[in-house]
Amino acid sequence: MVAVPRGSGSPQNGWSAMRPVLVGFLLAADAFVVGTLVLLRPDEWFPPFLGFGIVLVGLVWFEAWAIGHRHDDEGSSGGGD
Repeated sequence: MVAVPRGSGSPQNGWSAMRPVLVGFLLAADAFVVGTLVLLRPDEWFPPFLGFGIVLVGLVWFEAWAIGHRHDDEGSSGGGD
């Protein structure tokens, strides 16, 4: 096992720092689908709108949570000991 010195790397390089970016991509894609469904309104548009809309609300909440917890893995050794 290789030990990483505590002072190496930037504080923004863990999963908790990447989480808002990844959720942001999902949020943008889902918002695009919801917006397209609202603008075009194809036949039987409401069930997919409802499904993607519920996911959109959950992603907005998760993005807010992820931004608030960006620095959760700072200071952890990652070794599990």
